[in-house]
Amino acid sequence: MRTSIAVAAVLALVTLSGCATLVKAPADVETERLLPPGALAYARLDKAVLNAAITNGIAGIDASDAQSARGIIDKTDVLTLALVRAPGAKQDSLLAVAEGNYPQGSASFALATNSGWHRRGAIWERKDGTVNLAFVTGGRAIIGTIPIDTVVAAVAQPNAYPIPARWAEAWSAPVAIYVPWPMDLIAAHVPLGDGAIPMLALVVSAHPIHGGPRNGAYDTTMQFQFDSDRAALVFSPLCRIFLFAAATALWPESAATTVDEAVWHTNGSVVTASGITLLPASIAALAGGLSP
Repeated sequence: MRTSIAVAAVLALVTLSGCATLVKAPADVETERLLPPGALAYARLDKAVLNAAITNGIAGIDASDAQSARGIIDKTDVLTLALVRAPGAKQDSLLAVAEGNYPQGSASFALATNSGWHRRGAIWERKDGTVNLAFVTGGRAIIGTIPIDTVVAAVAQPNAYPIPARWAEAWSAPVAIYVPWPMDLIAAHVPLGDGAIPMLALVVSAHPIHGGPRNGAYDTTMQFQFDSDRAALVFSPLCRIFLFAAATALWPESAATTVDEAVWHTNGSVVTASGITLLPASIAALAGGLSP
């Protein structure tokens, strides 16, 4: 099953009505260090992209829950998440940390009186196993479609920072995606032969545009890292094909414009497509398609 980051995250956020049974965390612990190392992909989504996931149906929630979800998104500033796959599992799973201004005091009562949930220590679990929650000091909440014990444990003993230092600038953007070893993802969009392609990372960064005819859209950059300068030159056409295939599949109404406006250049082992204008819904669709 192709797991959508936006789907699982927003479904879980519907339940966030406050902060109770708090897990205590040092204020200076980076959110990314709560997530597991070695994930299939990492992403940070802002409020506009999360809201677009609901409004455009990408989140897949029922109409009766949509208004509630939007109310929670209004209280959520950032959602940082990891897509993981357990050994032997056929489905990808989500672990995420939401950051925002959640009113305190109502979550325990709401969840304790809901027959679909039960509490195990500081963790709230849906009885059907679909969502797990824990509330953390400092306006954060841990969300998982699998058990979140390891993420809760990382509050006290944080993991290594999962984003390589070379991508610090790209990751600091309001919206960012980091996919290590992305060939499985690319192969899902572009037919490839059996030959190995030494692509080490796919990194997407996006900044909101304020004012002008593109107001509300995002100035987006895609970077493809290879294992050598020569590999970047040899395989740079593959990056163009991937953008074309992704645009056609994910945002067909603007695919031609998206492909035409991309500015390509190669610097060492990295091939970059910059100047891409994407609406919040387009970025939500891209994040939702991270699982090959």
